[in-house]
Amino acid sequence: MELFNRLGDEIELQWRDANYDELQLPAIARSQLAEHDLPSKLTPWDVLEWAMAMPELPPQADPNSNFGDPPITVYSGSRFHIDVYFWFTGTTAIHQHAFSGAFQVLAGSSIHSWYEFLADDYVNVFMEYGRMELKLCEILEVGAVQEINAGRGYIHSLFHLDDPSVTIVVRTRKSPMFLPQYSYHKPHLALDPFYVQDSMTKKVQSVVAMLKAKRPDADAKIGELLANSDIQQTFHLLQNLRSMLRSDKVKQMFNVENFDQRFDALFSISKARHGARAERLLDVFEFQDKLVSIVNRRDYVTDPALRFFLAVLLNVTGRENIYNLIKQRYPDADPQDKVLDWTFDLANTRVMGVDPPNALGIEGFGDIDIVIFEDILNGKDAAAISDSLKQQGAGIDDLDARIGRIRNSLLLSTLI
Repeated sequence: MELFNRLGDEIELQWRDANYDELQLPAIARSQLAEHDLPSKLTPWDVLEWAMAMPELPPQADPNSNFGDPPITVYSGSRFHIDVYFWFTGTTAIHQHAFSGAFQVLAGSSIHSWYEFLADDYVNVFMEYGRMELKLCEILEVGAVQEINAGRGYIHSLFHLDDPSVTIVVRTRKSPMFLPQYSYHKPHLALDPFYVQDSMTKKVQSVVAMLKAKRPDADAKIGELLANSDIQQTFHLLQNLRSMLRSDKVKQMFNVENFDQRFDALFSISKARHGARAERLLDVFEFQDKLVSIVNRRDYVTDPALRFFLAVLLNVTGRENIYNLIKQRYPDADPQDKVLDWTFDLANTRVMGVDPPNALGIEGFGDIDIVIFEDILNGKDAAAISDSLKQQGAGIDDLDARIGRIRNSLLLSTLI
């Protein structure tokens, strides 16, 4: 661990000469991480073995592993520390930071997306509405270094592609001037995830308890609560109601087939109270449902290339952005050819417990559909696609329906 001591000491000296200006730390940390090049000198397992063998570790910044699996503090300076984070699960969480520094990929790779949030409706200090815009999307491989600038100048997400992905992070403690540390929910919600209000927490737990107990008056009581809830509490209540549908235990507890009607009735109460703000929450919930569905299908896919493809579709929208990522990962391949091959493979990958039971999510997707999908990607309309199929001797009667399922597909619509 002398390597981390040398890195930390050099950052300490340079930052001290800059009078501990937090605005200068990201550049200092980035430069030193690149210069010391620790990924060429040690492995993640060296860090774990060191942590297990040492009789006493440096003061740990996150002993309960709230961020990382695990996070290990390997250097503790006067105003910053160096952590090594292990990641075994990819996440689409978009966030900003209340600290400054830089990070370097020690092992694995990640899809790194950088966003801008254009606020248009201030609710309170903990919640805002606005519009998410993707500024940059790239794949970070071993050795890549990124600055961490506190605040809204660096809103990003990292979806870890490998198990594990490991990062070295140089960071300050939280700075009050950059709070709150928002998380972002597409397409247009900024929320402080660290805001905890005991009463709100207990109200959400009470709602869950009433549903689990199958109280006949549960919906009526939840409706009364929603009728008197602020928009932030409304978000947490409705989000928990929707997430319960994904629990097998809850499916056994109440009539799942009636869930949509029950949720719509409760949502109408929130809409009557909050109007457009409630409607924008519905957009957030629908996007979350889409992510959950894709993640569930990805969990059943073992092929690394298909897992990469699903990870891209999870995190990125727009054909150009998706093709650029594919080109980064497979520089010698044509991105559209890869998309068509992977789409066909997903259609033929069986997934139990979902409907339809394949990883693509389109029942009966076959050779004709691949041809139609390719024509759509090439910008052809229905008439041109029909002519193309006839020329190939493959005229079909349900062309409009097939085009519709592709355009409305949970996965493929991201490309169109």
